[in-house]
Amino acid sequence: MSSVSFENVSKRFGDTTAVDGLNLKIENGEFMVLLGPSGCGKTTALRMIAGLESVSDGTLRIGDQIVNDVPASDRDIAMVFQSYALYPHMTVRKNIESPLVARRSTRLPPPERDQRVAEAAGILGLTEYLDRKPGALSGGQRQRVALARAIVRRPEVFLMDEPLSNLDAKLRTQTRAELVQLHETLGSTFVYVTHDQVEAMTMATRVAVIANGALQQSGTPEEVYDKPANLFVATFMGSPPMNVLHGQIATGTSGLEAQCSVGTIPLNSAASALGAGAQVTIGLRPEDLIIDPDGHLQMEVSLVEHLGHERHLHCSAGTTNVVLRQSSSEPSAAVGDRVSVRADSNRIHLFDPDTGNRIQ
Repeated sequence: MSSVSFENVSKRFGDTTAVDGLNLKIENGEFMVLLGPSGCGKTTALRMIAGLESVSDGTLRIGDQIVNDVPASDRDIAMVFQSYALYPHMTVRKNIESPLVARRSTRLPPPERDQRVAEAAGILGLTEYLDRKPGALSGGQRQRVALARAIVRRPEVFLMDEPLSNLDAKLRTQTRAELVQLHETLGSTFVYVTHDQVEAMTMATRVAVIANGALQQSGTPEEVYDKPANLFVATFMGSPPMNVLHGQIATGTSGLEAQCSVGTIPLNSAASALGAGAQVTIGLRPEDLIIDPDGHLQMEVSLVEHLGHERHLHCSAGTTNVVLRQSSSEPSAAVGDRVSVRADSNRIHLFDPDTGNRIQ
């Protein structure tokens, strides 16, 4: 088990900067998720930890060791890929055992190899499949074999590159839970790459949100969701995503309010530093909007999505679209209904319209 530190690390491919001055400390035993859209640099960062990509600038450490020039084979890491990368002609037992026999210098005696394989198979529920070949397994079982193959090495750091993306929805949910339990069992450092914010929210002890090669924010899932550092993080985290409106601060009869195209939004005292006349970008989570006859936002329901445990109401006013999340137990509205909507003044997010950075 070991920490990983990026100290102003950059990676360039010719004129393209894939990772730009990344500063991030991944603590011992942490489940860190690198989250961002495709092409943001998260996989490149993971591959630099693995030694599969070189560091253009900065310092990369695993534990106390600087590993910029350390070959991949000499780093005590194990990597799980999206494609499983199993040997189809080998049994599950031989696939799991393969890292223990690959390097002659560290090859273990057969009894210890058997013990490690049995332990890894037991942790991941693979004991009854040890004599089968990968072709006879489901996608979820093959992914567990890939995880078991990483476990037997007992590395300092586990690296995972979107390992669940090939699984169906039910298996993804099941395997997410298994990975969290595995992390708790092993107590090792996990670095996990994904573009799926649900995976990040449900598995990570800490999330690092990356865009255009640069770190946008790091923190616990709750911190990143509740206090997004900028508009990119705010709209990337959450499903449905945060509603974004543009408005101006004004003094109303009950205090400060934000005037926008769908009405006025009362603000709490924390917005007083902005002053009347300031332009702002307003962020409203779908769950923080409530249909209320006394609401200040006037809209028309254009679509209702029923999801069983909840529903999403898509509302519009001119060219402005807003999504509300409701519990299935709340009274619903129908398409075409005019509704008044109230925003929770303590759950409003304000951003600078020029920089996108958080104001409140």
